[in-house]
Parts: sequence; C-alpha cells; structure tokens
Amino acid sequence: MKRQTPLLTLLAGAVTAAVLFTMSAQASPPGTQPAAGSGPPVAAPAPPADIDVEADAPAEGDPADPDARRPAGTSPPTDPDAPSAGTEVASVEQNWIGELENGATIAITVRDGRAEAYVCDGRSMELWLSGTVQDGKIELTGKDAKLTGVIRGDNASGEMVVGVRRWRFTARPDDTGVDEAVVKSGSGTAPAIYRVTDEARRAGFDGGWIMLPDSTQIGIVTRNGKPITAPPLDPAFNSTMVDGLTITAEPVIPGAR
Repeated sequence: MKRQTPLLTLLAGAVTAAVLFTMSAQASPPGTQPAAGSGPPVAAPAPPADIDVEADAPAEGDPADPDARRPAGTSPPTDPDAPSAGTEVASVEQNWIGELENGATIAITVRDGRAEAYVCDGRSMELWLSGTVQDGKIELTGKDAKLTGVIRGDNASGEMVVGVRRWRFTARPDDTGVDEAVVKSGSGTAPAIYRVTDEARRAGFDGGWIMLPDSTQIGIVTRNGKPITAPPLDPAFNSTMVDGLTITAEPVIPGAR
C-alpha cells in the first residue's frame, strides 16, 4: 500500500490540471477566439491609371447634354403623349366624306393646298364652299357660311357655321379607284364632287352630286332656284335627265376655275 501513494498523488494532480485548463478556456471572452474563414480586409481595386474619373464626371449644376451623347445621324426620341400638329395635306390630293350633326352629307376635295366642299342633304339644303387645307387646318368659306376644322391622321373634324346656326362635322378619307373621269380631270384621285356645267347653269340649272364610297350618290338640282332631289348621274357620260332635259356635270377640281 505505501508504494502506491506517490502514483495516486501524480494522477490526482494531472486530473486537477486538466479541469483547471478546461475551465480557463471556457471563461475566455469570445472576441479573443478567431472566427472561421476570417482574414484581413480586402481593399477595393483602384481605377486604371489611364482613366480620369474627375474629367468624365459631369460638373455639378451642369447636366450632361443628351444631344451630345446621341450617335450622329439619329433623331431625338419622340414623346407619344405630345399633341399632334395635324396631317400635312398641303400638296396631296385627297377626298374627305362625312356628315354634319343635322344629317347632311359633306364632301371635301383637296388638291395642292386648295379645297372645295359641297354640303347637301338630298332634299333642300346645299352649300358650296372653297378655301385651303394647309398643315392639317381646314378653312373654307361660302355664301353666308364658314367651315373650319383640323385633319389628324385619318379623321377630319370641325364646325360649319351658317348664319346663327352651327353644326359639328366629321369626315374620313375616301379612296375610290381611278377611272376615265380621273384622266379627263387631271386629278390623281377619283372625283368625289360633281357640279352642273357652266352651259347648264346658263340654262337656269344648278346643283351638285357627292359620290359616296358605296357607289351611291346624293345631290340636289335646282331649276330657276327650285331644288329637287338630283337624279343619279350616268357615269359613262356624267349626265342625267331633269324635266325631260339632259344636263351634264363635271368633276369639281380645286383651283381649276
């Protein structure tokens, strides 16, 4: 028994030392222990030596000019919400056919910025107007009448004033095919309006016809000031019969008179 005493003393000392070391490690502050994967901070890379950062940055209070950055030969972007200035129809040939609020039919024919219009209800109302259509603006006048409006895209709209009466109107382009009358008239589009000839007017007749897109006609003929519904024109001869008499008509071409 006496020989085992020193060995037991050594074992007890080793156990005590191990316990003290473990307790010391657990009592250490967490900040003293290195985190996994940690390392020295990485600095941001410096810009290349051939780039002048200050020179490329816009000056304060002086915004960069978008036109200067736009490639040569390109146009600035358009604003889809910007108001339309109207359709340029000053140098083209076009017919517009529509209606007034009172039910009358209106036809406007345009050539080289000049315009002629005929308004007719097929019974008793008819008006002849002339003027201009420039940069999408319609300005026509007639006997005690004035018609103004605008053309935007494929729609024309405005107002006609006759004395103290006012009517709104709308019209759309009419593109009918080329026919023999077009060749005779020298126009690039089929005529939309016809009027009796000067010879017929000297004989006491007057009147006109609007050629509608569905190939029907509407018009008025007056004899000595009395209006009647115009009989249809014969397309082969541009003529018709009124009270047993043959009268002829011709296309209305702006600027031809």
